[in-house]
Amino acid sequence: MKQFILPVFVSAALSTSSLSAGGSTVSFTGEIVAGACGIDAGSLDQTVRLGVVSANRFKAAGDRSASQTFDVTLTDCDTSVARNAYFTFIGTGHPAAPALLGVVGAARNVGVRLQAASGEYIDNGFEQKRPIVLQHGSNVVRFSAMYEATAATVTPGRADAVANFRVRYH
Repeated sequence: MKQFILPVFVSAALSTSSLSAGGSTVSFTGEIVAGACGIDAGSLDQTVRLGVVSANRFKAAGDRSASQTFDVTLTDCDTSVARNAYFTFIGTGHPAAPALLGVVGAARNVGVRLQAASGEYIDNGFEQKRPIVLQHGSNVVRFSAMYEATAATVTPGRADAVANFRVRYH
């Protein structure tokens, strides 16, 4: 019996290696969470394009560009576990206005402001105050982002920012 299995194994190994043109890797990543909901893979690692905004739009600290929306989809929500979700966005704060995300690039005196669909501004590193009321199943949670001036004069240039988010259920 061993003599029969071994030649078949060797034959299969040789035929596979002779057809192989090169190797590639497939990585599978994810996480199992104890929360009331999962997070759709399409909601992770997003890029929100804030556009090309004229520096002349900003005349005073607090002036904002038009907002751009983005969504986070919560999946498989079980409202018997929790009825509300609270988001926190965490990134490098702007040196003059830590509530804003600081930007990387040549632009100066500007940061990125985040806002919930309810209109509430979400300060960098702080949990939103108004809860997202969960529905059983999937929930699409809408946010928006915009540039905000930290001084009367904004220096033109690239203005990119990065934030991670976490969700607390209650």
